[in-house]
Amino acid sequence: MDSSFVLIAENPRAGSKDGGKLIQQLVDCLESFGMTVIREQDPERICSHIQTHLAVEDKKRKITCVVCAGGDGTVGMVANWLDSSTPVAVLPLGTENLLARQLGFDGDVEKLSSRIVEGDTFSIDAGIANGKLFFVVASVGFDAEVVRLLSARRTGHIRHTTWVRPILQALGSYHFPEIRVTTNNQQRSIRTRWAFILNLPQYALGLQFVSEGNVTDGQLDVCCFRGGRWWNGLRYLAGVIMGWHRTWRDTHVEQATHVVIESDAVVPYQLDGDPGGELPLEISVAPGRLTVVGHPPS
Repeated sequence: MDSSFVLIAENPRAGSKDGGKLIQQLVDCLESFGMTVIREQDPERICSHIQTHLAVEDKKRKITCVVCAGGDGTVGMVANWLDSSTPVAVLPLGTENLLARQLGFDGDVEKLSSRIVEGDTFSIDAGIANGKLFFVVASVGFDAEVVRLLSARRTGHIRHTTWVRPILQALGSYHFPEIRVTTNNQQRSIRTRWAFILNLPQYALGLQFVSEGNVTDGQLDVCCFRGGRWWNGLRYLAGVIMGWHRTWRDTHVEQATHVVIESDAVVPYQLDGDPGGELPLEISVAPGRLTVVGHPPS
């Protein structure tokens, strides 16, 4: 007897409010199509369902789709437990939901249910940072320090305004140590203070560091800024908003498939909005690593 089901992997802390009602609407909609749905919030139980699914050879107890109900970090968490063939969908409940927007997922549960039922899929690339998958960005330096400070004091849901305090705290304490970025294209390291390794063309608040990047090109986009003061950050922010930054001598942009980032100082990095650890960091691209329900973005 076939016992296929849709697994909804919930992040109860994602975003600025409880998405429980929206998730229940999705459950009701999927069940109206005759699908079996399992909701899980506990990461260990989510992982257990996935491991059981991958271990069953005849796939009678198979996952039709894993719905990541949360933000970009939720997708990364689930994807690290999945193989590349299990379909994934996103119910965006996070603050930015960058990957969901890129892939055409919104809060319309009827449209999401239809995508799952129709069964069409496509593949997207991922980055692998010290063995862990990311789908939006790995960043090193000030940006990662802000993420670290926010995570250290976070107790529940976050809003855009929640970022103000850790940003101000980082402005007062971060010293912008030099970091060395080496790519498969460069014989010599790029000496810089900020580094962004992107899988998407856009970052938080719609900032577009690169225009040519996408999630299906088999490349990662590297953007480095060399200035080591907080006022340089304001200039870089203005440059990215206006599209000027790529013409500046203290900015470096390229596409790469392998990146190594090191420093003589203790420097944090973050992956898709979650703290990743401290340098050194080795990153490579994993083409077609994640299967997504629906049709590829145009």
